[in-house]
Amino acid sequence: MMKLLEPLLPSISTIHTRLQQAHNVQWLIGGSCGLLMHHVDIGRTPRDLDIYVDLKDVHTVHKMLQPYAMDNPEFSETPIYASTLSHYRIDGHAVEVVGDFKVKALGSLYQVEVDYLLENHNYPFSMESWKVPVMPLAHEFLFNVLRNRPDRYEPILREMQDHPDKHMQALSDLMERNQWGYEFHVKMNELLDWNR
Repeated sequence: MMKLLEPLLPSISTIHTRLQQAHNVQWLIGGSCGLLMHHVDIGRTPRDLDIYVDLKDVHTVHKMLQPYAMDNPEFSETPIYASTLSHYRIDGHAVEVVGDFKVKALGSLYQVEVDYLLENHNYPFSMESWKVPVMPLAHEFLFNVLRNRPDRYEPILREMQDHPDKHMQALSDLMERNQWGYEFHVKMNELLDWNR
């Protein structure tokens, strides 16, 4: 796993160093890079790096990463996603900063709350002498169910079920904090035995 992450370590190190200089900026690594940090095998080196932040931190993060910026933060909406996006090129890698991320699918509305996740479900990944904040697997599971990516949610679910003490409380909390439609519940019942 670590081998797949290696090419991205300089970029992660640069981001960590720069964002540390801003007071109280909260951020999380998600996407394929985050999955590798949780030991979920995605079979390849991630193509880019996804950083999640709350809306209040979007402009501070942009300011700290300004030397690498490809554009400015801009609201972006598709039929499924809404967020404030900005893009950077850091140590040769594409980095996307995703602010105030919301997903609408399967009759559900799901929102990423970075401050809440860091306070309640923090999974730091150790790199040499420092740690980086990583998105909980529960988020990656819900997100990939909503976008119908079994290639992702199946290995994620296996990892969560192998370590339920670590992951199932976060899943339960995220289920409570968001709105889920009938279609989503049907899908979840197929994937999980909720009464276990």
